[in-house]
Amino acid sequence: MADQLIQGNAGSLQIRPVWQESDAIAVICHPHPLMGGTMDNKVVTTLARFFRNSGISVVIFNFRGVGTSTGVHAQGIGEIEDLLSVLDWVAGQSSARKLYIAGFSFGGYIAAAGFSELMQYNPHQFVLQRLYLVAPAVKNYPMGDLVLPDDTFVMVGAEDEVVPPQDIIDWANNRNFDLAVIAGSGHFFHGHLPDIGSQLESRFP
Repeated sequence: MADQLIQGNAGSLQIRPVWQESDAIAVICHPHPLMGGTMDNKVVTTLARFFRNSGISVVIFNFRGVGTSTGVHAQGIGEIEDLLSVLDWVAGQSSARKLYIAGFSFGGYIAAAGFSELMQYNPHQFVLQRLYLVAPAVKNYPMGDLVLPDDTFVMVGAEDEVVPPQDIIDWANNRNFDLAVIAGSGHFFHGHLPDIGSQLESRFP
């Protein structure tokens, strides 16, 4: 489906929905806008392909200031608002209420923060399914403060050169999350994108 613009708190947000006959939907968050992150990132599109092939509707989107989304980067606070705006829009477009949220790198923090907020305040009555975090940015954002479900799935490349992999491993193990470490992979999973799909398949639904 073609990209479209929806209203967010800072102006317009560029989104790309793919609707399917499903009672579930997955929303995916991209990596850091100031580091070239967009919804066309290969890890994001790999996540989207997995959910789409699983028969689930998928929405990817650009944070404020990226692509045709208006506004400027807002240090994570505004980007959490962007995610919640997308979820508001989704709730108005579809009767699907089973919700998966996924994110990569900076998007992993945003996904986790949004999921945490929905666990406490869920105006659209989404039925929260599972949170998938790929190389989440545990070093620079307050992920330790978030209330997250025990079945949160965390994936990290053993050779991550952006987020120290041991920081992610320690964070996930301290919370008893489901953790997968991809041997030989760096932060961007070059040459290891199929590993993302295989790990997701082993943990779905």
